[in-house]
This record gives sequence, structure tokens and C-alpha cells, in this order.
Amino acid sequence: MTLVTLPNKIVRNSHHTVLVMRDGSTCQAVCVVNDGRIGDVCSKLGLIESIASSKLDHGEVAFDGRVWITHSDMPRPLHASRH
Repeated sequence: MTLVTLPNKIVRNSHHTVLVMRDGSTCQAVCVVNDGRIGDVCSKLGLIESIASSKLDHGEVAFDGRVWITHSDMPRPLHASRH
């Protein structure tokens, strides 16, 4: 499944962002939890959509029916190795 964020369906709260995504006729709510640690959600939509799609494909849906994305779901930056 390839989820895409619907335009004007992004709601920011004090500690999280809720997005409505769609794949064909299927809509899915996605919650980016503690988004202050993730940074600007809108600039990372492609990555967040990819993570949400993967989680939904693997049945990783929270008790409330939403896909939750946290800081731990985001890829870690590679650090330059010491010589």
C-alpha cells in the first residue's frame, strides 16, 4: 500500500501532528507523536508516508485505529567515522 497525504488534512497539536492519508479509496489516519523530536513534519512528508505505508502493510495499527509514528521510527543519521 502506498499512502499519500491529502492536501489540507494536516492538523497540528501541541505534541503531535495528525495526517489523513489515502491509497485509492482507503483513508488512514496517521499520528506523528512527539513531533518536536522529529522536526518539521511537512518537510518530511515523503519519508513519513513511506513509514506509515510500511507499518500499515505489516499490521502495525494502534489501539485507536491510527498508525503512530514516533522518533524511533525515523532513520538515524549516519555519523562520520573517526580515523
